[in-house]
Amino acid sequence: MTTIRQASVLALMLAASSAAHAGLDCSGSRGGWRVQSSDSWTGSDKLKHFAVSAPFGALGAYLARDTQHPVVYGTLIGTVPGLAKEVFDGTCRTDGFSYKDLAADALGALTGAALTHWAIMYQRTARGTTLGLAYRNRF
Repeated sequence: MTTIRQASVLALMLAASSAAHAGLDCSGSRGGWRVQSSDSWTGSDKLKHFAVSAPFGALGAYLARDTQHPVVYGTLIGTVPGLAKEVFDGTCRTDGFSYKDLAADALGALTGAALTHWAIMYQRTARGTTLGLAYRNRF
């Protein structure tokens, strides 16, 4: 039952990410591969990429909480939706793949994973479920 809940949450987050990422539809035709060269590191969309990827990193860290490196795995899981969007953009004739957007996605996923791993405790015992704030030093 827990796996079904986790899969449902992941599916909802993926749907929310698709809705949140602006410019998902390409106004031109598709074909070839393009990389953005005029993209700015301080563009207004970088904050959006960061903010959308942070919950994915948090979910990834939660899903990988029993592994040796939950922050690393959480960051990798959290970066996947941003990577998918950038690959999608790379095939658009009017847009292009942006490694700067992908860096903002990865930083957001890392922040979400680290905060979740560091700050949220979730534990089930025979007495019940505990949800609270905690600190763990395992990176």
